[in-house]
Amino acid sequence: MFINSDNTLVIVTGSSGYVASNLVPRLRAKANTCGVDIFFSEHTDIQVSIESTEFRDCLGRFNDKEIVIINLAAARFDFGATAKDYYRLNVACHTKFLDSLSNHNVKKFVHVSSVAAFDGRSIPYSQDLNCDDAYRSTKYLQESLIQEWCNDRDIELLILYPSAIFSEDPRSDTNIGKLQSISKVIPFIPVIDVAKSLTYLPNFSRFIIEAVVNKIPAGKYLTIETPSLTVSRIIQIISGRPIRLIRIPYLQFVMKSIANCLHVLGFFGRIDLKLTPNRVVKLFSDTSYNDLDDKDVDVGTYTDHNKHQLIDVLKKFN
Repeated sequence: MFINSDNTLVIVTGSSGYVASNLVPRLRAKANTCGVDIFFSEHTDIQVSIESTEFRDCLGRFNDKEIVIINLAAARFDFGATAKDYYRLNVACHTKFLDSLSNHNVKKFVHVSSVAAFDGRSIPYSQDLNCDDAYRSTKYLQESLIQEWCNDRDIELLILYPSAIFSEDPRSDTNIGKLQSISKVIPFIPVIDVAKSLTYLPNFSRFIIEAVVNKIPAGKYLTIETPSLTVSRIIQIISGRPIRLIRIPYLQFVMKSIANCLHVLGFFGRIDLKLTPNRVVKLFSDTSYNDLDDKDVDVGTYTDHNKHQLIDVLKKFN
């Protein structure tokens, strides 16, 4: 497939989001690209919800095109939403989206999932789930829905599993962005020897484009940088300065206790006081995926396509 052909259109959903801000400009240089999102941005060509009848109507103008989908649409928040909100955005919305695509010539579907979907496999969805578990569960349901739809229509499908996505831009709405800002002023680092996986946005964008142009076959791909580093090591590198490491006894227990108190003070989670019980659990959970037990997921291709390892990338932030 030659994506610079006039007969091929690449539709990028979630075009106002973080990944699209880096991906779409690169993609426009190589392909006829259409950004779709309910929110306006410089990368959005059609401002509609992908679940709407307006989107279905807009697709009518592309009846003569071969369509490639890059699906970035998903719930963007990680706090304050109900399980029903996650289900609507990640599952119900995509049911209508796929239904709108059913009568069109979709040749390839690149779905950007999340490593959270691995955990979601073991979390049955219910409306009583907390924010984190609802996100994980519905990301898995979203992925399953898309996979079944593509399989039924013999559409080439690539599913990508990024972890926490970051770039040189210290965005306050990303985990690594928060660490970038904090690392400049903190006098010491508590030792947190828990390995974390990260996904570098420019590397990820290049990989998506390679997936679109048939350089990467259909399949499931773990898209994280190597090697995974501990929280303390990540902060040390991005700070660009020697920061003293201090081992605090029972740190996890202390942070959980503080988080539980803040949870109560925040009227049982209705006010985001930043340090929540779920976030403490996530902070002290290994997300290196070094022992990912899934034979269907390719864990080597992404890193084979990148020249620089995570340590080299993080040093550029100094």
